[in-house]
Amino acid sequence: MYIGIDGCRPDALEIANTPHLDQLIQNGLYSPDALNDDITISGPGWSAMLCGVTSDKHLVTNNNFDGNNYESYPSFFQFLNNYNPSLHTVSFCHWSPINDFIIGEEADFKLNINADLELANQAASYLTLNNPDVMFLHFDDIDGVGHSFGFSPDQEEYIDIIEKTDSCIGMVTAALQQRPNYAEEDWLILVSTDHGGIGTVHGGNTFEEQNVFVIASSPSIPTSLITKDSSLIIDSVEDCLENEYALTFDGNNDFVNVPQNEIFNFGDSQDFTIECRVRLNNTGDFAIIGNKNWESGINPGFIFSFKYPAGPEWKVNIGDGNNRVDINTGGSIADNEWHTLSVSFDRDGWMKMYQDGIIIDSSDISFIGNIDTGQGLFFGADLEGNFNTPAQIAEVRTWNTVLPEDIINEWHCISVDAGHPHFDKLLGYWKMNNINDGINIQDSSPNSNTANNNGANWIETNTEITIYNYDNTPRLTDLVPTLLHHLCIPIQEEWELEGNSLIPDCVVSTTLEQNNTNNFSISPNPVKDIVQIQCQELIPIRISLSNTAGNILFNQQFSQKNISIDLSSYTSGIYWISIYHKDHVVTQKIIKQ
Repeated sequence: MYIGIDGCRPDALEIANTPHLDQLIQNGLYSPDALNDDITISGPGWSAMLCGVTSDKHLVTNNNFDGNNYESYPSFFQFLNNYNPSLHTVSFCHWSPINDFIIGEEADFKLNINADLELANQAASYLTLNNPDVMFLHFDDIDGVGHSFGFSPDQEEYIDIIEKTDSCIGMVTAALQQRPNYAEEDWLILVSTDHGGIGTVHGGNTFEEQNVFVIASSPSIPTSLITKDSSLIIDSVEDCLENEYALTFDGNNDFVNVPQNEIFNFGDSQDFTIECRVRLNNTGDFAIIGNKNWESGINPGFIFSFKYPAGPEWKVNIGDGNNRVDINTGGSIADNEWHTLSVSFDRDGWMKMYQDGIIIDSSDISFIGNIDTGQGLFFGADLEGNFNTPAQIAEVRTWNTVLPEDIINEWHCISVDAGHPHFDKLLGYWKMNNINDGINIQDSSPNSNTANNNGANWIETNTEITIYNYDNTPRLTDLVPTLLHHLCIPIQEEWELEGNSLIPDCVVSTTLEQNNTNNFSISPNPVKDIVQIQCQELIPIRISLSNTAGNILFNQQFSQKNISIDLSSYTSGIYWISIYHKDHVVTQKIIKQ
C-alpha cells in the first residue's frame, strides 16, 4: 500500500496528533529529513514518486504535463504489469492528473475522488470486497489548506487538516488489518509527500519546500530512524576577509540604500564593476543588489537576483527601458556559505559574471542604452524596497571600470586597500562591519558615500553554527525501488531508476524442495544448452530467468506443463529461474556451463 499525502511538512506532522501514522512509524523505517531535491511542484513531484526518476528524465516541470517522457520512464505500474500481469493493481486519487497522466491505463482499477474522506471510504470498501496486490492512494486536502491558510506548523488550520487526514489513513489501515488472510499476508505500507511549503506556496528551493518525510512500515522491517548528519563549526567569512561582522537581512522589508550620487550614474557608456559577498540558505524572486525597479527586467538599471522564479542559480540583469540582457547561469549559492559575486559591465562590449573569482558566463550588452534611475544603490531589495532578500551581505564594492579577470580572482577573498591596482577607480566600498554606527553604513572608499540601513541587523561572522548534511537521507526516487524490492521484482538497468531501496531483501522460496517439490522439476542442473521444466500438476502462469545482478533476461507466459528453455546463448555462470503460479513463486538457482 503506497499512500501519498500532498503538501505535508514533516515539522507540522511532528506536532499534529496522528496516532495512525505514528503506529506506522513505530513499526518500520522513518525519516523526517527526506528531500525533494528537484522541483517542488506536484506534477514533477508525483512523477518522481511514481516513476523513480527526476525531471531530467520524466521531463515534467509543472502541472500541465506537456512534453512528458512517460514512454521512456513510466510509472511503476507498468513494471508490475510487465513482470506479472496477474498482479491486481488499483489507484485512488484526489488529484486526478496523477491517474490521468502519470499512471494512465496501467492500473487495473482507477478512481478519481475529490474529497479525502470519500477516498478513504472507497479504498476501505475496496480492500474489504476485493483482493488487491498493490494499492496507491493520494490524499490532497492538506495541500489545499496549505495554499489557503499557510504551510506552517504554526497554522491551526494546517495542523487540523493533517489530523483529519490521519483519521482517513486509519480507516484504510483498519480495513487492511481486518482482511481474513491478513495474518498470512506480507504488506508493506509506504507513506510520503511530494513537497512541503512556505507561506501559502511551494515550487521554490527553500528547505521548507524541499523537506519531506518517508515511512516504510511492515512487521518484516526493523524499526529505524534516518536523520540528517550534523557538525558544529566556527563560521567565518571563508577565512579570507578580516570582517568581524556582516549585515543580515530577514527579508521582511529591510534593505540598505546608498543615496543618489552622480558618480553612480553610469548612463549609456560608463564601464563599471559591481562586487559583493553574500550568504543565504534559500532562494526566491529576490533582489540582492542593484539600482532598478525589479518588476521588469526591461526597466532601466542593473540587478543581481535569482533565476526566475526561485533559482537555484543566481543571475544578473541589465536594462534600459526598451532592451534587457540576462545571464542566468550563476551557480547555486543557497548553501549557507559565503560567496563572492562579481559582474563587470563593458558598455560597448560584454557583461561578464564571476562567482568566487571564477568567470562563469558573459553576454553582449553593447546595445543597452541609459541605465540611470537617479535613486542610488540598494542592497537586499530593489529600488522600491521590494523583492527583499533573506541573506547576509558584506564587502559591497563599486568600480567605474571593467576589472580584469585576474584582478577579480586575486582580490575576491581580500579586503580592498590602497594596494589594489585599481584603487583609484573605487567609487564605493561598504564592508558592512561597522556595527557601532547604528543606522549608518560606512563607505571605506575615498568618496565617503555613507549608506542608510533600513531595518537590517549586524551578525558576527566568527560564530559557532551547526551545518546539516542530508546526503544519507531518502529522496522521492527511493520509493519506487523500495516498492519493487518488497514485491521481489528485480530492477532492470534499462529502467534507469535513480533511487535506492530503503528496506531489507525480499523473501522468496529459493529451492524447489521448500515449496511444491512434487509439482515442478528442473533439469539438468548444471545445464549446457537446454533446460527442461516439467510441471506435474499445476500449469505455470509465467517463467523468468534473472542473472545475479537481478536483471531479467527471459520473461514469458506459458500454458503447458512441459517447457524447454534454450540457454545456449547465455554466458557461463549462476542464474535464477522463477516459476510463477497464481498462489506462489518458486525460485531456483541454476548453473550454466
